[in-house]
Amino acid sequence: RAVSRGGANRQGCPRHKAPSGMAAQRLECPVCLEVQDGQQHQCREGHVFCASCDSSLRAPRRCPECRMALGPLSQAIRSRSHEERIAALPAACSHCGLATTRGEVAAHEQDCPQRPRACSAAEAGCAWSGLLADKAAHEATCPFAVCQRMMAPLQTEVVELRAENERLQAQLAPLQAQLAAQGAENSQLRAENSQLRAENSQLQSAEPPAAEKKAAKAPNGVGRSAEPAPAAATQNGAAEAAADAPPAPPPGP
Repeated sequence: RAVSRGGANRQGCPRHKAPSGMAAQRLECPVCLEVQDGQQHQCREGHVFCASCDSSLRAPRRCPECRMALGPLSQAIRSRSHEERIAALPAACSHCGLATTRGEVAAHEQDCPQRPRACSAAEAGCAWSGLLADKAAHEATCPFAVCQRMMAPLQTEVVELRAENERLQAQLAPLQAQLAAQGAENSQLRAENSQLRAENSQLQSAEPPAAEKKAAKAPNGVGRSAEPAPAAATQNGAAEAAADAPPAPPPGP
């Protein structure tokens, strides 16, 4: 992409035609002595040098022409007019030989029908390279491309399932946190229940039986069972009751 003084292309790129004579001297970088594409920087006095050489200047950064101090590279002054003149230089497509300019040749070569293309399954292992016109015919029978087309729906399904899995994981996280909180609360309630049961057992063991409590609360003589009367007293009472009874009427005729 660079053209050196005298018209020789140092990088062997056939698409850039070498500017001749004074045009080359006015556009070439004073550091690398080449006509570089891309950004061109300048000092405050207007001396122009390519951005590549500017980025390699050591501190303290100074203009290679007048030695004026330069600011940081992030605040470099661009020479738009210099860039436009370089972009207007003639160039030719390295694939089809179409005559164009240096500013447009890159865009043309990207879509040039004569530019070699790789198979769409190159990442899968296909090493084919050819013209755009032959690419469709090759990929129709390429085993790598055929396998890739067969796997494409499965890969799409895998991507969708992964997205669904991530969505479900996001919904599961708060539920797990809620479950953990409820488990902790349940454990606390069980501990309180066990404590209440232990206290209840202690109270029941310290309390007297119900019969003793009732006897203790009853007045004297109440609640005690009556003693059986002597047998003789019982017979005497029965005799007295029979003497007091009226005589029975005589039996009828």
